[in-house]
Amino acid sequence: MEPVLGKSSGTTLVEHTVDVLRAISVLRERSRGNFPEEWWKALQYAALFHDLGKIDPVFQAKIQKNKIQANYGCEIPHGLLSILLFKPEKLLSLSPSSIAIILSAVAFHHWRDSFPDLFMGYRAPEIRQKVNELYNSSDCWNARINQIKEELDKFVSVFNLSVEAIGINFVLTEYLQYNNLGDAGLLIPPYALSFLPIRLKNGEQKEEIEKLRTFVAGNLMRADHFASLVEDGGTGLSIADIETSKPLSPAQMQNKLLAHFGKNTCWQVDFFTVNSSLQGENMILVAPTGFGKTEFAYLWGAGRKNLITLPMRAAVNKIFDRTADFMGIDQTTLLHSDAALELFLRETSNQHQDFEGEKRQALDMARHLTRAYIVATADQIAPAALRYPGYERIFATLMDGALVIDEVQAYNPRSAAIITHLVQQNVFFGGKTLVMTATLPPFLLKTLKERVGLDDHQVVRLLDNPGFEKIAKSTRHRIRVTVHDGDYACIINDILSAARSGLKVLVIMNTVRAACAIYELIKSRINNDENIRTALLHSRFIEKQRRYLEKLVVDTYMPNRIDRDIDSCIVVTTQLVEASLDLDADIMFTELAPADSLVQRMGRVFRRFARKGGNNAPDKANVVIMINAGKQAKQNAPENDAILSSGIGRVYDRDLSALSLLTLLNAFENPAYFVKAADFKTFDDSWHLCFHQKTSKKKKDTKGINQALCDKASQMEGKDLLLSEKMKEHWIEHTYNLLENSNSSASNLNLGSYLNQYYETLEILDHGYCSEKRRDAMKLFRNITDIKGIPAEMTEDFYYTIRQWVSDHQEKLNYLELATSILPAFVVSCPYYALSKGEDRYYSDLDIEKMIPGNLDSFARERVRDKLERWLAELKIFHIHYDSEKGLMYFER
Repeated sequence: MEPVLGKSSGTTLVEHTVDVLRAISVLRERSRGNFPEEWWKALQYAALFHDLGKIDPVFQAKIQKNKIQANYGCEIPHGLLSILLFKPEKLLSLSPSSIAIILSAVAFHHWRDSFPDLFMGYRAPEIRQKVNELYNSSDCWNARINQIKEELDKFVSVFNLSVEAIGINFVLTEYLQYNNLGDAGLLIPPYALSFLPIRLKNGEQKEEIEKLRTFVAGNLMRADHFASLVEDGGTGLSIADIETSKPLSPAQMQNKLLAHFGKNTCWQVDFFTVNSSLQGENMILVAPTGFGKTEFAYLWGAGRKNLITLPMRAAVNKIFDRTADFMGIDQTTLLHSDAALELFLRETSNQHQDFEGEKRQALDMARHLTRAYIVATADQIAPAALRYPGYERIFATLMDGALVIDEVQAYNPRSAAIITHLVQQNVFFGGKTLVMTATLPPFLLKTLKERVGLDDHQVVRLLDNPGFEKIAKSTRHRIRVTVHDGDYACIINDILSAARSGLKVLVIMNTVRAACAIYELIKSRINNDENIRTALLHSRFIEKQRRYLEKLVVDTYMPNRIDRDIDSCIVVTTQLVEASLDLDADIMFTELAPADSLVQRMGRVFRRFARKGGNNAPDKANVVIMINAGKQAKQNAPENDAILSSGIGRVYDRDLSALSLLTLLNAFENPAYFVKAADFKTFDDSWHLCFHQKTSKKKKDTKGINQALCDKASQMEGKDLLLSEKMKEHWIEHTYNLLENSNSSASNLNLGSYLNQYYETLEILDHGYCSEKRRDAMKLFRNITDIKGIPAEMTEDFYYTIRQWVSDHQEKLNYLELATSILPAFVVSCPYYALSKGEDRYYSDLDIEKMIPGNLDSFARERVRDKLERWLAELKIFHIHYDSEKGLMYFER
């Protein structure tokens, strides 16, 4: 008989099944041995059965592109069909729960949108038709089954498996002639909104069953996907590469750290010498920026696969470089949406002759989580908490690994809740988590401790530890506030004065619009003969230009190194730099933001003194918080209300920002305020004009709440405040404690919905919310409403570049080269709201025909068109001006 195909590439079903079993053997050999034997056996049998449904004549005809036979008969997903070809009674060595999990993992290992309808009976006639085909052509099916059994039997003895359970399950097929698959009670439905009522009706699975289900389903998907990748060819990978991690042991990591620092000891080693029980255990670390939290994470996760997540790509790229240098590039990989571009940039800078193959391999290995140290943006991992189909792959990997979540405070309330749930689920599945941050809001600490079950000794505040008293008291930032009327005249004078005196000046605005506006004002005031270098950096540049600007700022204008030049400069940017770019400014002018964001921004100033004790702050303020008293132009704004800062209410919560400022102003008058706890009711009356009231019988003040806040700030102009590292922690704690206390009945202040968003999202997740698609989960986590596109003035150049590329490579077109060599020079992101107003749309579709060379024959044109349509499907043309110095001017509309 002809071989039964498993892949369109020509790989047979038996070859693929054996490859998946071999991949599982590699995972088992390289695991830390913490899983029961029955778990591995269940996983192996799931692999043995997972693609049996592909013997379906309809599937075989389709994969062989036999259109006539493919249209003959009904096709249902091969995973569901596979469970009809498996006889559970032949697996007496496994428990009933393991068999149910094998069936479920096989049925759902390739998710299809049609599964809920097929499972719950809405499309039961299709399953009934397939069952009838089994009965009517049982001789043909049995012949194929026997062929597969005979071929598999030559291999499976190596894995200590039996093929006797392969065969038509007549009990189940007869049942399905009259009933729905979901009513059979055989399958454990995965998390999908459509299945939620069934899971609630049946009750959530017992803990051990849910852990086993995740282990089997996740590792089956991982082994299946990786085997397919290897079989498709062109990667240079083998099945053994599914798990290449060789993490350093605690002793090896300790020696490597000491050699790295060139010392006999370091605080990270000292900590785990005293607290050895915390190594590899769930914990939280709060430590100032620049103190070696990353090296702490290396030692904490020693001996395990490490998955390190950060909020922003720029920070991920930096930590990837550090980790690759420290651990070796063969043990480190990068995982974020533009990882291909990053590897392309390294190819350009390192001039690796053979890097194209290495790059493809590195990306593939990142996607399949094969290496010991994976550095990723949180949006690649955290959405697993939303339990999209296939999420089990992440938790199955983390069951035997270590998850590091860095800078947890950088997320909005909804994303922070998803991160919290991720940590909770990871701990439930047996994984270990280290949450580390420079600033930790109390509500996050409290929730994490409760949900993860952390004791006080598992929460480490570095500045409270012995040996760090001098650092806790050290100072490097002197703060003042300045109020302006919206034209920035006095601010520009101060910025230019600082630059003219030889300082490196950092200006941080909350929005791209505000950053462009103040940059233009600064540039207009610099004389032609002045040697003041300037740069504008934000997220709305085309990728290639943005990377150039980041490198310019970090390596040339404001490098964090001793031997840098002394030339002055002015860098205007957004919150992009808060937890990403390793730069060191002499003075910073920043718009108002929440306390934790302001502390993060301060970390970019006098960074060279981060680990020095004593007073290192200058005599004059080197952190200036700008308060905008200009009047709002919005129609629904109070008549006399002030702006405060750009992005308030959109980028940052207004009440949290206002409370941050008020607590800071209070410390101007009484610095001891940041040393001891505050009583919220003490300040209720004095702050009432700065917030809306829950209930008020008083006549409304003619001034808006923002103007009242500006008036309070004006009273502190001319004063400054010296902030120690410990005082910064207290500032954040006080601000969030006051915010949380405002929900009490004792307070009459209405401080908005910041915390409500966090707790409401947690409650929704607790009640089983899940996302139907991974892409939707990622968008929800990042709150992304951006569209990627090409500025209209660049489209003709883009079309020409694509045409030339197609002409030169038409036989070897691949998306990786397109994504790394062409798109970064043209593509920019734009908020959706800026592209649509009422009936008007400021974007249009790309013209694929203009990208196809005219000399191609009809067959080649169709092939090229199909690829370009798929690869460029999400790109639009933006009918918005792109300025070479200021980026995409979307806000001008």
